[in-house]
Amino acid sequence: MESTSSRPRGRPSGGGPAAGSAVVDRALALLEVLAAGNGATLSELGRRLGLAPSTTHRLLAALAARRLAEADPVTQLWHVGPGAFRLGAAFLRRGGLAERARPVMAQLAADSGETAVLAVADGDAALVVAEAQAAASLRVVLPAGTRLAYHATAPGKALIAHLPLARVRALLGCDALPALTPRSFTDQGELTAELATLRHGGWLAERGEAVPGQNGIAAPVFGGSGDPVAALGIIGPEVRLDEAALARLGPAVAAAAAGLGAALGGPALSPQAVSG
Repeated sequence: MESTSSRPRGRPSGGGPAAGSAVVDRALALLEVLAAGNGATLSELGRRLGLAPSTTHRLLAALAARRLAEADPVTQLWHVGPGAFRLGAAFLRRGGLAERARPVMAQLAADSGETAVLAVADGDAALVVAEAQAAASLRVVLPAGTRLAYHATAPGKALIAHLPLARVRALLGCDALPALTPRSFTDQGELTAELATLRHGGWLAERGEAVPGQNGIAAPVFGGSGDPVAALGIIGPEVRLDEAALARLGPAVAAAAAGLGAALGGPALSPQAVSG
């Protein structure tokens, strides 16, 4: 015969509601500190929050189990983990970001003649949340819900280019990246060098790395925290979006992304300043 408990259903046992709330509050405070910085050691995090090392370790372990925090195995610095991107993507998908971006995307598609897309980080891939199709009969179609590889697409690369290296490694998952086409980056070192071009120029391209004959341009959209919250880009056939077109349209994509970011409360930066 099973024993029964007088504890009300739905109420956690041990320490009561106040104790449970305190643990949650500490974990969230720890996550906020991680999100605001560029990495910190366990002892630094404990000092900032006034927590004992053992408590800090337990909280970090719990966050790491949910992929909300992770430690760089080389530097031992803790960062926000890829699980936080999934939470952020869920918030952005509620419609606010996509709705604000639609006029910008429509103008970008009209000016460039190519399909404009808006993507957010969603776990191990970028997720298209809005699309404005080109008017041309020969065009790329990427409806909302399409998942894009971080290492092989312009929006994917734009989303990870400003992240700490440990977070990039965690998102990519392995040193040997999958070759989607013969042009795909398969080495993380080579991809890291490619990502640096965005920080210098404000935008970067894909050149048949995900789909043969398909090129693209993308730039990050910075939110109020100063971190990238999305990537804005254009995707089109290589016969139109050739090297000359990439060079011509890249600054326009970066300017559109900067304008959208400013509308969202992010830094009002020129494309050149965005890349710094």
